[in-house]
Amino acid sequence: MHRLSSLDAQFLAAEIGNFGAQYCGVALYETDDRETISAVSMTKRLAERLHTCPPLRWQLVTVPLDLEHPVFTETSVDLSEHISEATLPEPADEAALADEVARIMATRLGHDKPLWRLRVLHGLPGRTAVVFTLHHSVVDGIAAGEIFAMFLDQADPGLVTADTEMPTDDPNRAVLALTGLASMPVRSVRAALSAPKTLGHLDQVPPLRSLPGVQRLSRAVNPAAPRKALDAPRTRFNTKLGETRAVAFGSVSLADVKTVKNAFGITVNDVVVAMCGGALRRRLTATAELPDDPLVAYLPVSTRAPDATERFGNAISSIVAPLPTHHADPRERLSFAHEWLARAKARMRQAPPSLLSDVNDPIPSPVFGMAARSLLGVVSSGLVKPPINLILSNVPGSPSPQSCFGAPLRAHYPMSVVFDGFALNITVVSYCDQLDVGIVGDGEALADSWDLLHDIEAELDELVATATGADHGGQPS
Repeated sequence: MHRLSSLDAQFLAAEIGNFGAQYCGVALYETDDRETISAVSMTKRLAERLHTCPPLRWQLVTVPLDLEHPVFTETSVDLSEHISEATLPEPADEAALADEVARIMATRLGHDKPLWRLRVLHGLPGRTAVVFTLHHSVVDGIAAGEIFAMFLDQADPGLVTADTEMPTDDPNRAVLALTGLASMPVRSVRAALSAPKTLGHLDQVPPLRSLPGVQRLSRAVNPAAPRKALDAPRTRFNTKLGETRAVAFGSVSLADVKTVKNAFGITVNDVVVAMCGGALRRRLTATAELPDDPLVAYLPVSTRAPDATERFGNAISSIVAPLPTHHADPRERLSFAHEWLARAKARMRQAPPSLLSDVNDPIPSPVFGMAARSLLGVVSSGLVKPPINLILSNVPGSPSPQSCFGAPLRAHYPMSVVFDGFALNITVVSYCDQLDVGIVGDGEALADSWDLLHDIEAELDELVATATGADHGGQPS
């Protein structure tokens, strides 16, 4: 049995309507037939390896009277309920694939079985797409990548073993209730003990930072907090989620990103942030919506140690930083991103690694779901300043080529979660010599998702031109 942390539980508690807090990984394999990668072949592979991946066997169980956060118990899995396949409608191009992924992203995972599904999509010329969906309460982005790897030919040899025993749990609900009741004072004590460390970092928690007085409190308690409030301007992305999603995806050259990185003596992440900030500047300029103040992004950062025994659940901390959308000069965009990220990383290192769980612990479990949904309702209501404008994530992937049943993996596009109040997510994953970009947004707020992708491509071209044509001495200026 696996007990959810308050951070894990938050992703379940926030669900309402068709909103589901889930990831999609869209893998494109090079294959000319419909048999190499199919529902049949993927079912066979998972049947062989399912015993090595507990999260794919976790069934959500609520605690009586909500006395504690839910638990995951091990259950048997009917793979036919999780794995499906279809053929994309003509013209069976990337736009058709994006439409199908958007539909998947707008459909909540049912809580009556383990929180994942896999869909094989045929029809793309010379390629087969595999869309793997996994709930955020089960894993964070790094762990999701590890689970995705189990489908690959290059998976850890330990995944293929003779021992296929898969234990199942039969939780006693009375015991769950008693355990939950006993944990309530423990959690209250833990929250009280962590309060002195968390108060100075409340402005780094996206849903909280726009509430009246939160940024002022952080500045009063923590000298390292920004002296000037970091307020996000209101944009079309600061809206309630509708019934539909918009997605776009593509790849850019990692070598080009490194050209910029090396020319200015900064990091890959600095370049990615400047690239996305510049792309948003282009998009909002084109639609006459560019605010004077910089957009503000939440950048999740993994806190899981490389040798951690617990590989699943969420182990993430928080960086909140402005993007260089207010700078017309590409060199200034790079400089701004570099300086702000260095400052934000220093603050993150001061914060408790468990910050995002610590701030949830004081909320009693019986009202946890209502509190989470109410907070997002306030954030998206327009009654308070937006806490952030978007979520931006850069995740390391495999530097070497991968395959599935011999079919080369050509790209793996990450599609991540959006929320009421900040309905745009840009996630980047490195793979071999490319960066695979996934964009997700509310269907109305991001109707121009493909234009934003092209803006990212154009922005990187401009940054490369700046790097190769400039005389610079280290840091951008």
